[in-house]
Amino acid sequence: MDKLNTRHLMFIIWGTSIVALKTYPNIFIVNGGRDSWISVIIASIILFIYFIFLISVCKKTKCYNMDEIYHKALGKTMGNIFLILFIITLIISLIESSSVEANALHVNMLADTPVWFFLLFIVIPAIYITKKGTRAIIIITIIAISLIMMAGINLAMLTAKYKKFKYLLPVMANGITTSFILSVIKALGCYGSIAISIPFLSRVTNKSKIIKHCVIALLIVIQMEIFASVGLLSTFNVSRTLTLNYPKLIQTQLVSYFDFLEVGEFFVMLQMVGGWFIKYILALNAILILLKNLSFFNKYMIHIITLIVFIISYFVSGKVVLLYKFLNLYVYFSVISFIVIPTIIFSIFFFNTRKKDKNY
Repeated sequence: MDKLNTRHLMFIIWGTSIVALKTYPNIFIVNGGRDSWISVIIASIILFIYFIFLISVCKKTKCYNMDEIYHKALGKTMGNIFLILFIITLIISLIESSSVEANALHVNMLADTPVWFFLLFIVIPAIYITKKGTRAIIIITIIAISLIMMAGINLAMLTAKYKKFKYLLPVMANGITTSFILSVIKALGCYGSIAISIPFLSRVTNKSKIIKHCVIALLIVIQMEIFASVGLLSTFNVSRTLTLNYPKLIQTQLVSYFDFLEVGEFFVMLQMVGGWFIKYILALNAILILLKNLSFFNKYMIHIITLIVFIISYFVSGKVVLLYKFLNLYVYFSVISFIVIPTIIFSIFFFNTRKKDKNY
């Protein structure tokens, strides 16, 4: 069964847009400093406008098929070129997901276990679930996202007493600087993976409430990310945060109640492992949807993609320094390929469609 409803789409949006900002916030904190939470707010507003614009274009034109939109906006050849660029970005997102998860587990939990071992436990189950079809992917996504959200609520309560909001002051002491703008762009790049959900739009059946449910999904994502960034910066000062590879994990290690209850680390590892795995299988499925539409698909394609991702991820995830260099480049590429280019193409498609309607 390949059909989805708008409630399923909400879980796909959550599965693609939540985990990056929570796992490696240092990417934009290094530029935004104590005002990074404001960067997240601005990036969240841009994200909201961007995604609702895309959905609105689809609803007004009654076209939800990504390859059809690209072809009608740019023509067959240029449309295929930009679709291939989007697919390449999705493959890079697979590398991001597998590399960050493998490195986080290697650095924080099992240092003696090699990263290739963790990678195998990501890419092989992903192939199995993807081959089972859309229903299996949605079931896994719903279960994982539900557990992740419950873990997030528990963490918010457990870490509340360790937060000192004086670390956020003074607010915008240096005003709007180039560094602050870079922080906004990087935060937006972390959000960019929400574009993974675009290929799934064509599989949504009843689209009458699609904007309403997308608005709800986005508002939940936004409040989670703003709350998480404020919580992190108010737990550690900026200089301390920047010394930590995965600051969210260290933040939960502070949790201790009654001198024996210390389960904060369990919750955040559930968020990281589950979140990155869900993002991986959703990105992999999005690639297969687009390849089928482009007639490039064959039964070995999923194995070829997985092998490429495994090899590159093995080298990228081996060292934290190399991984963060990769992530610093990835967030800029994400802004361009996941946000800027689709916005331009959807705009061209919308205006072309309106012109044709007026001519008739």
